[in-house]
Amino acid sequence: MSKHDLHGSRDAWLLLGSMSLNSLPFGFTLVVLPIYLSNIGFSSQVIGYVTAVSSISSTIALIPFAIAADRYGRKVFVFWGFLSATAAYLLFAFTRDLNSLLLASAIGGVGLAGGLSAAIWTPAWTALLAEKAPGEKRTGVFAWSQGLWTIALTIGSAMSVVPYLLRTQIRVNFQLSFEYTFLIFAFFSILSGLAILPIHENRVERTASDGISSKNLLHLKSSLQIAKFSISFGLIGFASGLGIQLLSLWFNKMYGTNETVLGPWFAAAEVTSLIVIPIVPRLAGSLGSQRSAFLTQSLSALLLMSMIFAPTYEIAALLLIARNFFINTSWPIQQSYLMGTVSPKERASASAITYTAWGVGSSISPILAGYFLSGISFPSISAPVSIGGAIYLASAISFYYFFRNIAPPEEKMLLRKETFRTPASGLR
Repeated sequence: MSKHDLHGSRDAWLLLGSMSLNSLPFGFTLVVLPIYLSNIGFSSQVIGYVTAVSSISSTIALIPFAIAADRYGRKVFVFWGFLSATAAYLLFAFTRDLNSLLLASAIGGVGLAGGLSAAIWTPAWTALLAEKAPGEKRTGVFAWSQGLWTIALTIGSAMSVVPYLLRTQIRVNFQLSFEYTFLIFAFFSILSGLAILPIHENRVERTASDGISSKNLLHLKSSLQIAKFSISFGLIGFASGLGIQLLSLWFNKMYGTNETVLGPWFAAAEVTSLIVIPIVPRLAGSLGSQRSAFLTQSLSALLLMSMIFAPTYEIAALLLIARNFFINTSWPIQQSYLMGTVSPKERASASAITYTAWGVGSSISPILAGYFLSGISFPSISAPVSIGGAIYLASAISFYYFFRNIAPPEEKMLLRKETFRTPASGLR
């Protein structure tokens, strides 16, 4: 193994580890925050607005920061993106004022929506990771990124019991128990930023035609690929905001469960999907990325829709575990496929545009979910999960329809000349 390979491997693990630290709060806020805000007096509609704000801020900022990352280097944006989440967790810790909560959501995000912080680091981090794991290694590394992100969500979800333990074991009051927990997450954000510092970035000469800008947005080499991905990812974003972002509140309304009960189930839903790490590259290598993503995301959608028929919260949670396994198999395959079929110099740009589409969808749908969850009838309460699942299925179908005849270079052995083609020249 060459010195470059050793450094690349080390840097890839630093990127994966720092991302995991930074993502720990996502699992916690996904489970706890909707129920916590409900307990301190906010309506379901307001909770939907708080959740939507993080997607809105991320969506607005993604492309500008991707332009900067493609032009000026990725590492600095990953560093400051990770650190910026600290301000959000400090606000969550010390305020119940709605305007401050909205600001915290806009900066650091709620649950799966990462806010401004994610807009700063996500496109730069994705492109930098692809640089450190080129070619045939890429899908496996992206599977590890999904697995480690899952571990972070698992630990974060399990930490839903921390406020309860602080109240019962240390005898702090209700508000202090959440303040201390958010302070822990602020510390994790600082650590994640510091972990980026040793990473070496291979700076490439870039010209005015590389990446995206207001002048050449429609003239990217990979513009058609990116446009198609944006449709598919936009549907995923809408489905996520509708069916997943307020899922703990759905459990609360449907079955009367609280965050302490739900935390271990949500953690189990994440930890179970860790077995996708060895499965993802093998599945993509045997069936091809397009078929693999279509199959696994379709199954996840059907399982999500079936949750509304579960007679108990335990059965619904078991269906959620199965759903997470399949969606966590599909997601790294699609991410790796995108990175493999666009121009290398446009990877941060491609990531930003497609995540912008995701953000547009996820900005609208939590408000709709909050509206449905404010009702008391079964059709109203079940609507976010059932409609969200249907939209996930539509996304899977659109992905397969758009890309069934295009394969990334490392899957050439699977190609049949009359059925598949490789990406256009200039891509790898």
